[in-house]
Amino acid sequence: MTLTPEGLTITDNLYKELQPDLNRIVEPLFEFGEQQVRKRGAYLPFGATLNAAGEISLDYATGGSEIESPLDVLPLLHEGLRARAKEESLLAVAVCEWVTITTDGTQANAMKVLVEHRRGLTVAFYVPCDKKLFKGWQFKPMFAIEAEPEVNAWN
Repeated sequence: MTLTPEGLTITDNLYKELQPDLNRIVEPLFEFGEQQVRKRGAYLPFGATLNAAGEISLDYATGGSEIESPLDVLPLLHEGLRARAKEESLLAVAVCEWVTITTDGTQANAMKVLVEHRRGLTVAFYVPCDKKLFKGWQFKPMFAIEAEPEVNAWN
């Protein structure tokens, strides 16, 4: 997957400068998310970190119960990513979650990857998707918008 999202609303030069870091952390999250959607139809939130050496580490959180919801897992994941950002020299943190979005007045399922970079840029990437009866899951072009931090890794 190449990170050239359609409809990018970010005009800041910082995005262009940080694009290699964004690509590095977003691509494996969307790849794993797509695998989960094809297998299960949805997934619990999971995340990743990018360190100064360019290494990606996938992260997940669990509340310890057998049946969990995204609403239970997401705050735990955010807390874990914040803790890692304080302990390690990270460049970026990201969270991938299954969301419902509205585009052109129509609701759709989507994979969302929110990336917070140490240099102050936060971008939300979305890949809308829907399930066709005989064709399985169909993934539409990615789009991105500048966003507010949710993890708040570097406050």
